[in-house]
Amino acid sequence: MAYRLSLDDLAASVKHVAGDQLGGAAAGLEDPRDPAEAVHDARKRIKKTRALLRLARPAMRADAFRAYNRELRDQGRALSGTRDADALAETVDELAEHNTRRVKRAHFMAVRGRFVAGAELPEHRVDELARGVDHWPLGGISSATVRDALTTTYRRGRKAAAKPPTTENLHEWRKRVKDLWYQARLLRIKRLARDAKVLSKLLGSDHDLALLSSELPPGDPLQPLISDRRADLQKQARKLGERVFADTPKAFRKRMRKRVRAVA
Repeated sequence: MAYRLSLDDLAASVKHVAGDQLGGAAAGLEDPRDPAEAVHDARKRIKKTRALLRLARPAMRADAFRAYNRELRDQGRALSGTRDADALAETVDELAEHNTRRVKRAHFMAVRGRFVAGAELPEHRVDELARGVDHWPLGGISSATVRDALTTTYRRGRKAAAKPPTTENLHEWRKRVKDLWYQARLLRIKRLARDAKVLSKLLGSDHDLALLSSELPPGDPLQPLISDRRADLQKQARKLGERVFADTPKAFRKRMRKRVRAVA
């Protein structure tokens, strides 16, 4: 099933999409050929489900939303260990592509070797979460509540963009941008989804480099290369972020009124 919503029966559509994402994650984790890739796909699907859940948040009781969100968050964290080492190895590979003979290839290979290990699937209960989607209380969901939730996501992203560019703040901004990307996809707001996707990728690469830096000693030859690459990524992210978050939340909500209604 496509990752998008229909207003024809919004509650049913939300449950179908959530069930499809979590069901796909559970199926991929069942005896996979590549455990690391299966975990990566499952974590991505869980993040997409959380973004969908946040879109439905105004229609849910606060305690119900917190409970379902916590379950999804905890399951994503439980899967993170297997993926992190693989992501660090990929980050070393990507950094090597921007190396202008400043660091010997042998050093990249040595660093990469620290993060390459046989992945094993952690225990999970994604299949249980998939079955629980049918119980999401969505009786009050409507185009108006969806629009309100999208505006809240936009407001949080805009606020995060204005904070000093510390590693922690940039990571928080990335999470809000990723929610905006996924929610715009769900509502088929194509330009916003496209720009938010690119911005999320820039911030994600920056975060991966920050994690890699934290795993290396201060004097490692890769540290200057990491700093330069992060500066370039952050510059690109700031420029794009100014465009994505150019509207005030009030203006954004007004602009989205017709767009959300157009979802069919």
